[in-house]
Amino acid sequence: MNASKSLTAVVDPVISLVPHTDLRDTLRQTFSEEQEAVGAIEAFFRLLPSAAWSRDLLRTFACSWKATHLKMLAIYGLSCRMQRMAEQSADPQRANLYLAAARNAETSYEDLGLDYDGQTHAELFEDFAGALTGDDQWQLGKYRVAEARQFSRWIYRNMVVEPIPDGLLTNMFSEIYNHGEYTVALPAAEEYFLRHTNLAAEDRRKATTYIAAHVENDTEADHFLVVVEALDRYRAATGTPFEAGRANGLFRTYLRSLAHVMRRWTALMETELSGKVPAALSAGRGMA
Repeated sequence: MNASKSLTAVVDPVISLVPHTDLRDTLRQTFSEEQEAVGAIEAFFRLLPSAAWSRDLLRTFACSWKATHLKMLAIYGLSCRMQRMAEQSADPQRANLYLAAARNAETSYEDLGLDYDGQTHAELFEDFAGALTGDDQWQLGKYRVAEARQFSRWIYRNMVVEPIPDGLLTNMFSEIYNHGEYTVALPAAEEYFLRHTNLAAEDRRKATTYIAAHVENDTEADHFLVVVEALDRYRAATGTPFEAGRANGLFRTYLRSLAHVMRRWTALMETELSGKVPAALSAGRGMA
């Protein structure tokens, strides 16, 4: 994918596959209304390969980026809620609840490594972060910025506490957003490893497999459409109408919250570029 292609341009062809006009229009409206947030996200990935960042800054990015992804527990929490609802129902439509739960859970097949000899996405992320930072200290909680922690908590609560339609909309939007973000992130990460590390070509490929796995074969795009089906089946089972305003508000909150995370990282990077040491980061630079 061309590194200059915008995140919105990446997601729009997938949004066009949504069969329902109201949802399709709401998704497009969200990206149109939140171009400032999208721009902040894109700006971070443009800046990422521009310098060899300090170890602590790279650790901060790795730890915090993981917090904005790898939401498998939340996904299964949401599926469990729908399964429990189906078990307690005598309605003939209960089959649609079971199918909604199954389709929602399907978004984690690759995360679990079901068809990849058990190699999980969590392990692939560890390969990426280890190559980026040179060690495993990035996993320490001190490297998770508050904005990323808050976003992660918001995602989890939406799926396991808030109304089930909110959880499905959250998972759905995360998949279409991830399709765009990983597509933009892959060339940025590849360029960083090429310019600022001594990794051999095969090691660079291994380091970026976590990102590439989400881009190749339209993995995240397919997940998005699976959750669209899950929402349809939930609505069929419960008679829940689609509320465009509610969905738009949730989608916009998602983008704005992630933009806060990206702006935090960008600010840290700009401080380093100015020759200063960002607050709470050590002065050590580069990789061994």
